[in-house]
Amino acid sequence: MRHLAFAVAGLLTLSSCLAGQDTPATALDSTTVIPRWHFGAAVDVGQPVGAFKQQVSNAVGIQAHLLLRLDRRGNTALRLQGGWLNYGKESQPVCLGATPGCRIEANVSTTNNIFSLSVGPEWSRQRGMFRLYGHALVGVSHFATLSALSGGILPEFVAADENFGDAGFFWSGGGGIQVSISKHSSLDLGVAYQGHGRREYLTEGGITDNPDGSLNFDVKRSAADLVAIRIGFSKALAWGTRSSKP
Repeated sequence: MRHLAFAVAGLLTLSSCLAGQDTPATALDSTTVIPRWHFGAAVDVGQPVGAFKQQVSNAVGIQAHLLLRLDRRGNTALRLQGGWLNYGKESQPVCLGATPGCRIEANVSTTNNIFSLSVGPEWSRQRGMFRLYGHALVGVSHFATLSALSGGILPEFVAADENFGDAGFFWSGGGGIQVSISKHSSLDLGVAYQGHGRREYLTEGGITDNPDGSLNFDVKRSAADLVAIRIGFSKALAWGTRSSKP
């Protein structure tokens, strides 16, 4: 997707320009208190790369992270991150019950998802109202195709099941810019490469219902990596502060 590539290039260019400015980092004195814990959440838009791009289109989801800053300036931290991406969805009506006609109609929605959980170091540097950061994470990801049954008039959740799944090692490397919007809150713009390795997964239309009630799966096998851009926020938590005094 062309606009995604432009956004990545623009983010990296802006980071380089800000990093090259001569403006010194915000000074810390003995009275400064730096929050140690930060929480962030974001919307992720992912573009598959390589062989994965030949099988699926773009993915959209959410990501959340918890950050523990380890030094008095907050330049080194430990990042715990969880994410969910959806790369395909389909829905079809079904009739409940064995009566003639269809007195109760419901929908079966099938979604193709990537769940991930990872941890690793993050390095950053404050430049005025901007904080530039980069991180390297390792963990586990799970490709899961789920089918859920929902009601007709009310969108209540009735039942769900995992039709197919594949879990394995996951790594991610990325960076971004946090722009301060208040004393303890920042706008977060970032980009990351997600490496899931070679996986088995289903795509839209990958499940076929047989007349005898069994299912056929059209399983794809390939490397399943993608590039994700995130737009979100980061907020310092009130508990666990650290004074900048040596």
